[in-house]
Amino acid sequence: MLKRSADLAVVINLDYLSLPYDTCRMLWLIIERTMLEAGFELEGRVFVARRGVDVIHRAKQVMQDLEPTFQSLGYSGIEAVRDFYCYERATRIDLNTAEPIEVVEIQDIPVSGPPRLTS
Repeated sequence: MLKRSADLAVVINLDYLSLPYDTCRMLWLIIERTMLEAGFELEGRVFVARRGVDVIHRAKQVMQDLEPTFQSLGYSGIEAVRDFYCYERATRIDLNTAEPIEVVEIQDIPVSGPPRLTS
């Protein structure tokens, strides 16, 4: 088990609304196995790893490496993956158990790569 404050969580949600359940289940098992092989731990449906520069790169590399697998099944990663993002686990607030708070502090996580346009 990783120390919560040092963890990044990677969320990968498939497009269960558009794709057949059996396809999503098969894709999830492939993603799960590959993420575990890449050094992530699975907690529920969230992959966690020690915070480091390479965490985001590793997660993106896994999905890039799986693209031929998606294509062999007739899908692209863009079609099959609905959400793909990460966050610091220490910032997660479980609304089922949390007391109301007045301030939430948000920090940017630096990401290497080309600059992204924001609107």
